[in-house]
Amino acid sequence: MQLTKFDRWLKENFIYETHIFILRRPEFKLPSGVKISELDQGASGDYRFRLRIKNNKKADQTLALLKEHQLMCATHVVEGRHWYNKRIAPEGKSFTYQWILRGITSVLILCAAYGVYVLFQNPQLISTIQDTLNELKAGM
Repeated sequence: MQLTKFDRWLKENFIYETHIFILRRPEFKLPSGVKISELDQGASGDYRFRLRIKNNKKADQTLALLKEHQLMCATHVVEGRHWYNKRIAPEGKSFTYQWILRGITSVLILCAAYGVYVLFQNPQLISTIQDTLNELKAGM
């Protein structure tokens, strides 16, 4: 299904994380919100540290700092592991269209329930239904 601008904005701000792999631990102060973790030597190849950043602007600032201090790095944008990933960005579906369809469905259900309520306020309809039920019981 087609993603809307709102769907892309949700993914960019809440789902995607930037992982920056570097050879050595930076000796300068990184922007707030940057998490540093050490990697296993065999699994990660040459890189020893991973910087996890959720905000794109902070990722750009961090990359500029790394470039300024001449640190070699590799960048990957990945989906973070959050409990709300399936809610915000369902696989192959649009969050916005899902909620629009849910809203329309709930309005239709409420209209139908109100229509049934109004119909049962009619005394002639109630007496007709009771007569029909009595006839069915008598015939069985």
